[in-house]
Amino acid sequence: QVARSARRALSRALHTRFVEHHTMSGGDIDPTAINSPKFRLIAVQCLFALTAFATMAGQNKNLAGPDAMTLEECGPYGCGYHKFAVFQFLVVICVTYWLFTMLWMGMYLIQKVPPAGTEFMIYAVFNVLILIAFSTSWTECNETIVDPTYPVCKRATGAKASIAFAMFTWLALCVSMMFTWKEWRDQNYEGLPIFGDFSSFMPGGGGGG
Repeated sequence: QVARSARRALSRALHTRFVEHHTMSGGDIDPTAINSPKFRLIAVQCLFALTAFATMAGQNKNLAGPDAMTLEECGPYGCGYHKFAVFQFLVVICVTYWLFTMLWMGMYLIQKVPPAGTEFMIYAVFNVLILIAFSTSWTECNETIVDPTYPVCKRATGAKASIAFAMFTWLALCVSMMFTWKEWRDQNYEGLPIFGDFSSFMPGGGGGG
């Protein structure tokens, strides 16, 4: 009888511990985060980046380049995106940013987002990379290799769509940067962990002289 009582007590204790653990884990997730404009902007960028790299990765023919010799090797259907370094760069950047946005949305949901200054600097790095990727791809797309009236992407609708969605991603990212900049400003430009306090150097900062 004592053994049965001990087993029942142990079972109740384990059950209580299990329920407490899962209640705490569920409590770490903030479902209201999806109502935040910043979260929704990141979700939009996630879809744009996914579309950008998927449409370019599906462009396996119909590109008139990157040079006459390679175009001849590709045959009458033209070349795929993998023959162009700039298009490969676009795919890599968009895949990387898509993965980042997935991670970032998760961090918003579990309330583990870094300080606004750090977030702004991360956005700034991606902003420059995406700008370089879609602008160089757009330039390449409008190059002519054999016929001056026949640009590289004339029949490549996937590549043109990819560049357009990369540009949309960049524009949405600019808006995210604006929101994060305002948040950082409201925090008196608290410095990045690796650089210290920037407040005395920023407009409206707390540094006095």
